[in-house]
Amino acid sequence: GPKTDDMCGVIVLGGSNSVGSASGRRVLRGYNKAALESQWSIGVFQTVVGHTTITGCSRTIHFMVLARREFSFTLAGDVYLRYQSFETSSEFRKELVKLCPHKIDIGAVYSTAPKKHRAILPSSFKPEWKELVFDIDLTDYDEVRYCCGEQSDNAKSAVCSRCWLLAQSAVLCVDRALREDFGFEHLLWVYSGRRGVHCWVCDPAARKLDTVARTAIVEYLTLVRGGTSQPVLHPCVDAACDILLPRFAAYCSTKQGQDLFGVPARLKKLLSYLPEDLEELRSHMAEDWLEHPSNGMEEVSQKRWNTLRTFLKEHKRNNVLKELVLNYTYPRLDANVSTSLNHLLKSPFCIHPKTGYVCVPFDPQQVTSLNPVDVPTLSQLVEQARAGDVESSVADNSSGRHLLSYKRTALKASIDYFEAFIQRLCPDDVGTTTMTPGSTVDGSHNMPSVPVF
Repeated sequence: GPKTDDMCGVIVLGGSNSVGSASGRRVLRGYNKAALESQWSIGVFQTVVGHTTITGCSRTIHFMVLARREFSFTLAGDVYLRYQSFETSSEFRKELVKLCPHKIDIGAVYSTAPKKHRAILPSSFKPEWKELVFDIDLTDYDEVRYCCGEQSDNAKSAVCSRCWLLAQSAVLCVDRALREDFGFEHLLWVYSGRRGVHCWVCDPAARKLDTVARTAIVEYLTLVRGGTSQPVLHPCVDAACDILLPRFAAYCSTKQGQDLFGVPARLKKLLSYLPEDLEELRSHMAEDWLEHPSNGMEEVSQKRWNTLRTFLKEHKRNNVLKELVLNYTYPRLDANVSTSLNHLLKSPFCIHPKTGYVCVPFDPQQVTSLNPVDVPTLSQLVEQARAGDVESSVADNSSGRHLLSYKRTALKASIDYFEAFIQRLCPDDVGTTTMTPGSTVDGSHNMPSVPVF
């Protein structure tokens, strides 16, 4: 699996157990097979031909979606297979174990089976619906991510607790906006396995959105960055500041964050965001603070941040204060991922091919407790499952019970959270809709209440 630096918890790519190695591929094949034979796979990719039963709901949902849902596989040697689709869950399982893809991505539900798209007119092959998705990647913050960004020795290959603060802030801001400003309820947040997070908005209304509506939402959530001070901030941005301002001290911290006020080049950049009418203040602070740079030991940056914040508040320049924070920590979204119905996104619970980390779902309200270094890796899960098999084999055999392997691993909490999310998606006041095998393409294409991941 990935190696970590004990001093700062940096994820460094590589290792003998990465998915790309021969041993890694064997372990990955075993993981895929075990996962698809477990009950929790009902929630992931699950629509069996004819019907699917979601445990815990008051009804049985009948729908045909799997055959029209696009999957893509990335195989060894970066071989990329798009427009994969499967008539049955058993066909999907068989192909997954056979090909052992390094990465699995999920796309839209189309008007016909994606694997048959070459046999029909392009005008007849269209995406019908897809979850509204968001991708937040820390590489988009590289200009202000001095620990692991393009300005560091770990450029574009690492993440640590210092820059992970940016991902946490983005989750809190976007989650608030989607729930409170747009009224969405069913948001699944997933760690990407390396430097970011994904969000799947699964509300039926979100899945029906066209490209224009998706673009409008992304634009609403996107802030145009610049150093000029605006007299009034949009209420959405103001709400984001309520989240970001209290967290900025940790982000700029000498010991915990980016040491923004202690390193001369970083200090100059930060002060450049102050408006022209504060030139005297900017010059005074630059002259005074540049003479006393940080030694990395004292908490210089937080003290200086408090000084600047106090001055701006006393002079009623709160908007300057907010814009400074927004320029550094406001969420940076990959617009193309969210707006295009043809775009695919990495599946929950698959293994990141470069790090070996599992793409685990997490509670956005607990994101401040999520440390990417502590996320389970493929090799760790295999070791834990084997140890659990030995410990429980006698008890299981004597009682005739089959204890699922994941319940004995670090993956249990994530799967329990995912199962609870799936159950919340299943309303108990909707009647059963029945579809017959074979109606996938020519029959009704009504969207199910529960999406198929």
